Amino acid sequence: MSALTARTIAPLAAMGATWAVRRGLASAYAQRTGHVPPQADDTEVSLSSVLLWAVTTAAISVTIEVVITRYAARYSDAHELASYQSENIVTG
Repeated sequence: MSALTARTIAPLAAMGATWAVRRGLASAYAQRTGHVPPQADDTEVSLSSVLLWAVTTAAISVTIEVVITRYAARYSDAHELASYQSENIVTG
């Protein structure tokens, strides 16, 4: 069995996808509003704006992580089952 399986690569893929999407969200926010996205320590931005941005980015990040992890698990399970079945046929 290979050390690099879909289940070991999934967290790295999720981090990369999350990073890319967060960059895209920040860019879209900046284009739409003309300001950088609100940060938690920025006291000149309303708390509701900071919370809305935090909840939005967190929800999207978690969704990406869950989708990639589940896809990788399904892919890994299918390949492990196929491998087991082919070994079982050979060994009888």
